[in-house]
Amino acid sequence: MAAHKNATLMEWFDRELRVNPVNVLYHGYFAPVRYEILKHFLLLEHDDERLLQTEQDMKTSTRRVNLLLTLERILYHIDKFEASREEEMLVKLASIVKELRFYHCSKNMTSIRRTLALLIRYQKEDGSFPVSLEANIFIIETFLEYGIVTNPYMEKAMKWLLRRQRPDKGWGSTQAGHSDVWISCKVLHAFSYCVRYISNTKIKKGVSFVLEHLYDENRGGIIEGKEAWQTLSTGFRLPEFYAGGVLSVLEMLARMNMSYDDPRISGMLEWLKDRQMRSGLWPSQTYDPETKRSDERVSMRVVRVLKLFYIMPMHGSATIKTFRIKQGGRTSAKKPSFLKEKTKNEDDDNT
Repeated sequence: MAAHKNATLMEWFDRELRVNPVNVLYHGYFAPVRYEILKHFLLLEHDDERLLQTEQDMKTSTRRVNLLLTLERILYHIDKFEASREEEMLVKLASIVKELRFYHCSKNMTSIRRTLALLIRYQKEDGSFPVSLEANIFIIETFLEYGIVTNPYMEKAMKWLLRRQRPDKGWGSTQAGHSDVWISCKVLHAFSYCVRYISNTKIKKGVSFVLEHLYDENRGGIIEGKEAWQTLSTGFRLPEFYAGGVLSVLEMLARMNMSYDDPRISGMLEWLKDRQMRSGLWPSQTYDPETKRSDERVSMRVVRVLKLFYIMPMHGSATIKTFRIKQGGRTSAKKPSFLKEKTKNEDDDNT
């Protein structure tokens, strides 16, 4: 295990979880995960040989290289795309750029800069792109993830997105007559990149909408069913981008500066902590013991969420908040069965 300066954070993970996941992720397969652990959790110096080697591993990873080559090929042949495939082309470009962000690619890289500029050329006067609502959110968040927040193009896009808010304060639609929980969650996640929107009344009401529809089956929405709440993995493509279940909701709430004092939030955090596997990692899904497998990307997101909720300031080693989840105790709020108790199979998997 690497020497580290963030002793307070490490002590919290040692104390609160079955296995310290930072120790496990430090030896993980994905270079971007190891890089984040070394830089933001173990706080290695920028010239530390371990950090530099991991950064090099990340830059030379086969997946990253292949994505960049694919992006360059698409840009070279962009004029050959048929007009009827415009939406497919825009979403494809955004999905590649989005995944490259996972590998810590910068907007200053030539192919990424060209791609973002190309996408902007398709933005309409009202701020939207000529694609579906779901794809608009996907493209808009891609720009925001690269730190493109306060320019006029994104200002127009965010205002357009805010105008799409429905009377129940969510976004999208379902067969149940209310807005789509997962689309609303992603919209709010996008708004969290813009500090001035976090305290916006409409955005706060949007957060309330999501909290009021926790564990909803979302019938007719972009993702349906109770199992969606236990599917923690997300993807860089549609509609997997809208997955993530309880974890995605917590990521959005953390970025919106919501507190675990809300029993609905503390209940989700407690459930998430209980889902840690014997390996010290978290699975991509928790509803099917037969196919449950550990997932490094999900686990990295989990430790980041726990850090955001329980440790202030982010990326620091400040005093741990005094909140402790009660062992075996949950709030009186109505929850689905998967939040009330673990099955024997789950207990066996986690021990």
